[in-house]
Amino acid sequence: MSWLAKGWILLFAIALMVRVAAVAAIYDAEHAPFAYEHGEIAKNLLAGRGFSVRFLGADGPTSQQAPLYPVLVAASYWLFGVESTLSLLAIQLLQCFAGAATAVLLAQLTLALLPGRTTLAVCAGGIAALHPAQIYAVTHIQVAVWATLLLVAALRIAASHRSAGQRALGAGAATGALLLIEPIYVIALPIVGWLAVSPNVHTASSNNTWWRTLRWAVCLGATTLIVIAPWLWRNYHEHGELVFVKSTFGYAFWQGNNPRSWGTDKLPKQGIEAIRRSHEGTLKSWYQALWNARHEAIYIDDSLLTQADYQTLAALSEPERSRRLAARAWSTLSPSRYAALCWRRARYFLLFDETNPKAANLIYRGVTVGWLTLAIVGWICLGSDRKRLRPLMCVFVAVFIFHTLTITAPRFRLPAEMLTYAYAAAPLAVVFANWRRRVGADGGLIIRPIRASRRAA
Repeated sequence: MSWLAKGWILLFAIALMVRVAAVAAIYDAEHAPFAYEHGEIAKNLLAGRGFSVRFLGADGPTSQQAPLYPVLVAASYWLFGVESTLSLLAIQLLQCFAGAATAVLLAQLTLALLPGRTTLAVCAGGIAALHPAQIYAVTHIQVAVWATLLLVAALRIAASHRSAGQRALGAGAATGALLLIEPIYVIALPIVGWLAVSPNVHTASSNNTWWRTLRWAVCLGATTLIVIAPWLWRNYHEHGELVFVKSTFGYAFWQGNNPRSWGTDKLPKQGIEAIRRSHEGTLKSWYQALWNARHEAIYIDDSLLTQADYQTLAALSEPERSRRLAARAWSTLSPSRYAALCWRRARYFLLFDETNPKAANLIYRGVTVGWLTLAIVGWICLGSDRKRLRPLMCVFVAVFIFHTLTITAPRFRLPAEMLTYAYAAAPLAVVFANWRRRVGADGGLIIRPIRASRRAA
């Protein structure tokens, strides 16, 4: 086994260990993780009612959520008991493995895009392994961990040095699974495709003709379509129209852009800050206070939708309910207010969501500022190597723009944020390489200027 393979195993072990420790440290049966709509769909699946949920006033077959995660939750409920402590812990522990695998895949992706920059790749994987937000994500019954894993996996396969056909098929399958977890990442499909078939990225493909490039691009897109086709057919059968994975785009747009909206699906509420601060200083009590504050936040549906609204919406098909709410938002949205909401969402996406009490935590804020600072400094430090990492930045920018224009929340940033760790690792790699060289030369008593050791990183 090569030293690099041993390094990946060590990175995986560290990432797994800290995630399992986090799950163990904060788990409390009285404040068990909430499964949201995923749990309700899972219970309906096990009860024989199919993929259904109560949504906007009506019970029935739904496309409110993408299928893979509710099915995973249902499998855990079936094995260990519906909403039992063991079933929720099993999901969390599985997510620990997913998060650890993501850290390794990100390190490998960075090395594939920047061959020879092993220190940089290891630092990127280390950030992914130890970043508090990514660790905390595994404790939630939400799709962020799996969306992050599949996004990084699709890019890793696309950037591998296998044949163009293998890259196209593998990346297409991973992207298809990603869309069945979170369909908004269809915006990343062109970037994954470009990375997989571009003759400028892979030396082995340097002699590709335009016809071969087009052929493998079509192959990647077709593979993605084959993976999601059964669900698209199911949606057409249930709703009588084509629904791309989820039916909720218009609904989400209404949440983020209605007359009272702050750009998210929640509204600020007085007294939440006091709830958030009401802990004893221990990790578990701190988590419980956050849990209580989060569930005290005002959900925008509860504030704006009346019983009459629900009765009206219940008479419509699920896709039409979503379109009706989107039209309602547009009818009251002036250009100046929409611009203000987009600006607010951009600030929330990059920094702190003021409607989410968890985002007020000083650890979260400090980590966020640290991440953004390192990413910006790393982008500068990378110089010409920025071109090699351009696909990662393109995905991040695309996701940032999408959520700026529609709706945002802290969890929406996690998959795209993972890709920026390759940039954030650059300053750390420079410092580490500088320290390593000086330790070898003079026992670590002198630190050379960073500029002199930049190439070694």
